[in-house]
Formats: sequence, C-alpha cells, structure tokens
Amino acid sequence: MSQSIGMISLGCAKNQVNAEQMLFLLRVAGYEILPDPDGADLVIINTCGFIEDAKAEAIDNILAMGEMKKEGRIGKILVTGCLAQRYQMEIVQEMPEVDGVLGTGSYYDIVSAVGKVLAGELVSEFGDINAPQPEPQRILTTPEHYAYLRIAEGCDNHCAFCIIPQLRGRYRSRPMEELLKEAQDLADSGVKELIVIAQDTSRYGIDLYGEPNSEIGTARGGWRSCCRSSAPSTALSGCVYIISIRTKCLRS
Repeated sequence: MSQSIGMISLGCAKNQVNAEQMLFLLRVAGYEILPDPDGADLVIINTCGFIEDAKAEAIDNILAMGEMKKEGRIGKILVTGCLAQRYQMEIVQEMPEVDGVLGTGSYYDIVSAVGKVLAGELVSEFGDINAPQPEPQRILTTPEHYAYLRIAEGCDNHCAFCIIPQLRGRYRSRPMEELLKEAQDLADSGVKELIVIAQDTSRYGIDLYGEPNSEIGTARGGWRSCCRSSAPSTALSGCVYIISIRTKCLRS
C-alpha cells in the first residue's frame, strides 16, 4: 500500500504553483495524494514568510498539524516555502513537531526529502535560490477553468520593505518556448484563462533577451490571460506592452 501525502499551501499564487509541482512529483513517485491532511502519513506545509500575518498563519498551521500528530491522526510534518527559507534553523530548533524543512531552492528535491522524513531522518535542505529552477508538470489545484502561468522566479528590485530577493533569489525569466508549450498544454487540457504571475511580471524577458518579450498570447485555443504583480519601475516595458498588442491579454 502506498504512503499518503497531505498538502497545505499558504501564501501567494507562486507558492501555489510550487505546491502543484511538488504534488505532481510525489504522485509520479508513487505516493497517494490526499485531498485533506487528516490521515496522511506525511503533511507538507508550504509556507509564506513575507509579512507578519503570513508568518502567523504558517505557524498556526504548523502547530495545528502538530496537535494532529500528537493525536495520531497524521504521521510526519515537512515544512517548505518562504518561512522555511527565512527561519532555517529556528523552525527545527523551536518546533519539535516538525520533522523536516525544505528551502525555496530545494522544491524539486521533494521526493528525496519525503522519503528521508518517512524513514525517520530529520531533513534540513536549502539549495541555491539563485540557480535556474526546473519546471515540472503540476497537479492543478485551481478551479478547472483557470490556471496560473509563472513566467519567472525571484526578484531584482531589492525594495527596502521587501525580503523576497533573500527568499526567492535573483530574477530568472523562463524561456519563452517553455512558457508557450506550457500555455498550449494548459489550453489543450481545457483551461480557459491563464493568470500570468511572477514577483515582477513587467521585467519578464529582460534578463534573457535584453528586452521584454510579448509572445505569451500566441497559444492557440479559446482562452485569455491576465497579468499580475508588475513593479512601477518597469510597468511600461513588460506586462503593459504585452497587453497593448495582444487581444487575449487582460489586466488584473
């Protein structure tokens, strides 16, 4: 009988995409994915650590899963995401109910990490947050009519109020051909609306091509897209440029 996995994903849509990718990798590896954490052999809590309310929500969820663990309703607890990246040692040292932490540079080591935790190892893995990241397939957790299309990871803006570059690394655009294939695959699967996301959508393509790239709206099918999270410094160069020339693109 396969071991079962529960997932709690908190925070932004970019975090949700990481959760969907982890679920896909675990399903391919033979784990059973449960719709609810109750009864799972291992629960992944994919956290946000950006603002105080998000940190409090993450801690509350960890403590709640800890109580379920004491009651024997779940097995192990693995904390991933931005809170894990931000408080690497503190989580393990101060929260004994946690069996492992996985940083934002190690999402794609999830199968190995889950195996180790289920075998009784205390896992603490933090890969390079600036390295290029693979983009595996996903188990969509959105309603069937829409999905998120993450076009980049990280951020180069280094705003005084924001810790995202320290949690997610430098800005890395995904190659356009990769995005077009994913957009087409999602459209072919029945998705009607793609929500284009990144920490700064307006910067897309500058690191790869030296200028914004506007081809996202070319996938075939009866779908539309909209962009989220553009920074004022580059708003005119990226997402707004795309919207201005593609009838399928909306602004949210």
